[in-house]
Amino acid sequence: MKRLITVALAMSGFAGASAYSDLISALERAQSRVLIFAPSLYDVELGEAVRRARLDTIRSVNVKILSVSYYNYQPKSIMLSLALAGVPVYEAQVASTSGIIIVDNQGWKGEYLGRFANAQVASMTPEEINRTLRWFKSTFQKANVLTQVEAFNRLTKVTP
Repeated sequence: MKRLITVALAMSGFAGASAYSDLISALERAQSRVLIFAPSLYDVELGEAVRRARLDTIRSVNVKILSVSYYNYQPKSIMLSLALAGVPVYEAQVASTSGIIIVDNQGWKGEYLGRFANAQVASMTPEEINRTLRWFKSTFQKANVLTQVEAFNRLTKVTP
């Protein structure tokens, strides 16, 4: 019985890693939009994929990140670096600690999305994606934009 539980847990970890790999691959292939909600981003691999999607002039991907300003002051957060690189970062007070990413017409959600590399994520259904798109639209309208100047000023105040 213990062996069966161990195998089941191992397989669920591989499934999460596979979904995370699919997420990163989708970011690398994004053609139209990338919308992200995460209190902050600490996962460098995810952050680099987002930065590449935004700065690739051939693809011209519309990238927007919604975050919570408190977490962007954390020393290991890469959100300020993304804002300095020209990635549009919006800040709003959102009660959720889970992360959401929508890439083109695909979506993923996860409790630790953005916090850890290879975070366990689950694919979203089309209904969840549509509901989340409506939520993004209303929340972005009320959010504050983190400018490059403000990101630079914050970086000088964050202590490692």
